[in-house]
Amino acid sequence: MASFFTRKRLAASAVVIVVLGGAVAAAGARSESGPSYRTARASMEAVDQELSSVGTVEPVSQASVAFPVAGTVEAVDVMVGQEVTVGTPLATLDVGDLEMTLHEKQAALDQAELVLQMALDGEDVSSVSGGGAPSGGFGRPAASDTNAELEAAQQAVLDAQQAVDDATAAADVASNDAVTACGGTNTAACLAALQAVQAAQAQVTVAQQQLTDAADALTALLDELANATTTTTTTPTTTPASPPPPTTAPAATPSPSVPSGGSSLPNAGNVPSDQTSASPSAEDLIAYQKAVDAAEDELAVAQQAIDQATVVSPIDGRIASVGVAVGDEVEAASATANIVVVGNGGFEVTTSVSVKDLPDLEVGQAAMVTPDGADEAIEGQIVRIGVTADTSGSSATYAVTIGITGDATELGNGSTATVVIVTAAADDALAVPTSAVTVDGDRSTVRRVTDGTAKETTVKTGAVGSTWTEITDGLEKGDEVVLAQMDEPLPGSATDTSSNGQDQVVQFPGGGSFTFPGGGAPPAGARPGN
Repeated sequence: MASFFTRKRLAASAVVIVVLGGAVAAAGARSESGPSYRTARASMEAVDQELSSVGTVEPVSQASVAFPVAGTVEAVDVMVGQEVTVGTPLATLDVGDLEMTLHEKQAALDQAELVLQMALDGEDVSSVSGGGAPSGGFGRPAASDTNAELEAAQQAVLDAQQAVDDATAAADVASNDAVTACGGTNTAACLAALQAVQAAQAQVTVAQQQLTDAADALTALLDELANATTTTTTTPTTTPASPPPPTTAPAATPSPSVPSGGSSLPNAGNVPSDQTSASPSAEDLIAYQKAVDAAEDELAVAQQAIDQATVVSPIDGRIASVGVAVGDEVEAASATANIVVVGNGGFEVTTSVSVKDLPDLEVGQAAMVTPDGADEAIEGQIVRIGVTADTSGSSATYAVTIGITGDATELGNGSTATVVIVTAAADDALAVPTSAVTVDGDRSTVRRVTDGTAKETTVKTGAVGSTWTEITDGLEKGDEVVLAQMDEPLPGSATDTSSNGQDQVVQFPGGGSFTFPGGGAPPAGARPGN
């Protein structure tokens, strides 16, 4: 599934916990003539990348399973009276049309990336903005001494826009989780969910401010380069003899093409005139990056539709009826073209995820469900992933259904539960504490300590867990990396709930809200809208 994507944001869906005093694998403080660091060493660890959310528990004694997408039935794998278990394949669609849609979405992503790259290269994008584009990604040209600063400023805007998109999606999921958690009877779970919403919305604010700062910096740099060109003149030491008049008029020097809405970047410094180009404005880059992010999301949904071409049983039971046959044309979520499974009573848990998480999920993945108030988690697995978005928030979320395979005696109708899905795992991998890894766009770095000096080192990461991050390239076992510089003050926390005298309002999808009086935590028993 990941092979269809030009960019994979593993870190975007991982929960990062900063490891401070007493951290596992901490190598202790280093206090010499230079800065003092708290460090850890790269070691072999088991790494689980987990996606956590809040779900609603519902009893299921009979399940009517329909295809979530329209298509032609290619295979029916069960018959009336057959015994099935959670995850048993029931029927499959022909994926020909779905794959065609996937290719169309891939082409749309390629086009969006091409437009962005052409704009960065100073080319006119009007020739491709409404037409097709070749397949494949488009890499950035290597920075030269003359354009490195501009290229860095442009990349900062693109990375900041990506961060806004990711933070907004995460905030919508947190809001959905809070609505679910606060609909139950567990006050502590509701409080924790509300605080998570506040933290997520604070992160959106931070990301938006960083985008504003990056856009302002790029605009200022473009203005500086333009002003430097208009004020720089070269005065010859001697006056050359006038050449004889040409017999024909010289051809006019063509002007560089400028993308729609772009800013002309005149000759700056010692850049030869034939290298003069145009730079898109910050507003253009934001629009181009939004288009790339939206195209990636649509590609993720198209891939998930193919993965949902095979439907499985959400419960243990017996096939009561089969309403589909090979060759049938079926509608999405049909009320009649379905397969009915009757069980002796069971449960399923429904949660929601961001569109950014879809590439990491697939039917059959193991999940652990912990009911509110319970000490032990119950085993389950993904049995259905929605391909129709819930757009009640500012970004789309998708329903995920977990079938329970373990002992469900502690589950109750309508109760809430914490759902943890392992989306990637490595049993014996080179890893460092997650707090040691800094992610900037598609680039991950650590600060490796050598002879008492910390130097930024680019690394490649695999599974990203809350405690450990797998390192696939850039470090060796035993390398020392920085967790924190002890001489620096601790950063402020987005989850601080201390009162600042101002009411803090948490908004929920659909118009509900909750107010933290004076900036503090909500009172016990608080519910959205009260």
